[in-house]
Amino acid sequence: MKREWGSGISILALVVVFLAAFGFSGGALALDSLGSAGGGPINGTLQVQVLHAGSGAPFADAFVMAGDAPGSPFTSNWGSTSATGEITFTDAALQGPVTVTAGAAGHRFVTMVLADASQLVLALEPVVSLTFLSEVGDYVSGVDVDNGTFNFGDGNVDVAFVLRAMTLDDMMAFDMDNMFGPEEIVDVLGQPFPVPSNVFIPSQYEAFINIVKDHYYLYLPPGNATLAALSGRMPLSELIAGGEMVDLLPHIQWREIDVLDITVAGSTYDADLTVDPDLSGTVTLNLDNIPDGCTGYGLSIGDLDGLNGLGRLVPLGMSSIGCPEGTGPCSGSMTLTTAAATGEFAGMGYFPAVAAQGDLTEDALFIMDRSSHSRTYTANLGSFYHRLDLAYGAGGFAWNDAENAAVGSPAVDLQLALIGNPLDDEVYWEFLLPGGALSLTIPQLPVEAPAGLVPGADYNWTHSALGLTWELPLFDYNDFAFSDITAHVSHLATDNLDVTLAISGTVSATLVCVPSAGTVPFATGMQAALTNEYGGQSRRVAGRIDVLLAGGVLYANWRAGYTNLGPGESWSASWNTTIPALGSVIGENSFTLVAVDVTPSPFNQPPYPPDGDSALAVCTVTGVAP
Repeated sequence: MKREWGSGISILALVVVFLAAFGFSGGALALDSLGSAGGGPINGTLQVQVLHAGSGAPFADAFVMAGDAPGSPFTSNWGSTSATGEITFTDAALQGPVTVTAGAAGHRFVTMVLADASQLVLALEPVVSLTFLSEVGDYVSGVDVDNGTFNFGDGNVDVAFVLRAMTLDDMMAFDMDNMFGPEEIVDVLGQPFPVPSNVFIPSQYEAFINIVKDHYYLYLPPGNATLAALSGRMPLSELIAGGEMVDLLPHIQWREIDVLDITVAGSTYDADLTVDPDLSGTVTLNLDNIPDGCTGYGLSIGDLDGLNGLGRLVPLGMSSIGCPEGTGPCSGSMTLTTAAATGEFAGMGYFPAVAAQGDLTEDALFIMDRSSHSRTYTANLGSFYHRLDLAYGAGGFAWNDAENAAVGSPAVDLQLALIGNPLDDEVYWEFLLPGGALSLTIPQLPVEAPAGLVPGADYNWTHSALGLTWELPLFDYNDFAFSDITAHVSHLATDNLDVTLAISGTVSATLVCVPSAGTVPFATGMQAALTNEYGGQSRRVAGRIDVLLAGGVLYANWRAGYTNLGPGESWSASWNTTIPALGSVIGENSFTLVAVDVTPSPFNQPPYPPDGDSALAVCTVTGVAP
């Protein structure tokens, strides 16, 4: 599902969510200020600490499960945390790797898949929607305008783009479409043109006609923010030709820049910027292996705090290279602009980045070269991961391996996944997975756990593969600080898919007849079993056996009854049945066990599976004439 600007989860806002979800301070198991996995391999003992995301306070009475389902891989594999947010599991059958899940009412579940770390710290984030956004705007001064002779114009349109300075998490959630605000209609030479709200057009003349959009608007959450305004000049003919604003990037000549620190406490219209320092083309960016059907967006990034990507990040120059379907992989070069690291930009660092986004799909690839660069440099970027191909079915979630050794991509170090509301920012479940994982199954929860995902409901699945190669020689999924995600990330592949959660079977049946043939009259031993396949709740299961004799006579409900079965529990019974010396039983006689889930309300309503699931088991007994 394509989300609109300013709403929903941007491509890999996932990284932001996970850093928040694993954030904490203090605690007996704390190994890093953002959380960690460690303690050596799991060999009979697992310690888990659960904390409130943000505050780092211990989360008492949080649900924790070690395994994929209640009772697996050992009994008593789930419980609640103590007042210090801790729980310890001890069992001889507890051997790593183990999938560990934590959750609480009103909070997201967090699952670390197949971890072999005997000490884990997990933090729970509340299930919340998008933060209220305030409208922030004003005027951009200093934009050079050339009105030509007698206001005839110069064939160009001078504009300014106003953006909020990004964090590294924002960069990894990069989506060119999200760099432009909701559209406003502007009259250009008598024609209405949609122009993003964060674009400012100073008063100017072309063909004696005034063109102006005398304001910009951004929509920002509360708190401190740094705004950046970049002025540029584009051919009027390209604007009139139509298309998306993002398609105009290769035609824009970037000219000047300004930054402004503000505090957002509500809507405000006094955030005036004045572009002044000149932008100059000092970066040569060579792009290779742009995937077929993608556009490669090159960026020269300025880190205002000189922290190699961990500070406030502003784009100093942008351009793109298209690779239409059927022509790739593609390559090309672009010249990108930068500003001098003086004045308000003193101490700024430089590095390049590239995003490759599908033209007709929502997947994206990202590479950053976070090493320190001078203002003038040449960079070669092309070690893209494979594009992700997501699939979902009754068997669970599956995807392809993103590593692309043929073009020199790094191995995938770890993967992040979110399951959330397809219409807004609510996230219900977060997963951290090893780099080599290619599938995911949602853990089954006991009935005592907080409500989980609802079978049959619609969700959005966002999945990302990450390479942590910036100043990290070796990554160990079972022994790492969660701050390593932002500290060392360099490569990313991401995609999302709307899914309807499969309604898995809740009941199964077995029926065995031994011997299965004999000379009449003879006795056959029968054994029937009914099983509750749902591990999260007790279910009521009805069973009946219908008999179809070889002579064609049907005896419905030959035997019938029902029973209540606990999570994963089975009921069984056995008896002997005589096959008499009658002509009607000479040949194949079919015994069919029908199991039906008849769980009553309210336990057949969300968040529980519905009733009505059924299963069949058949055994055939052949009567042979004497």
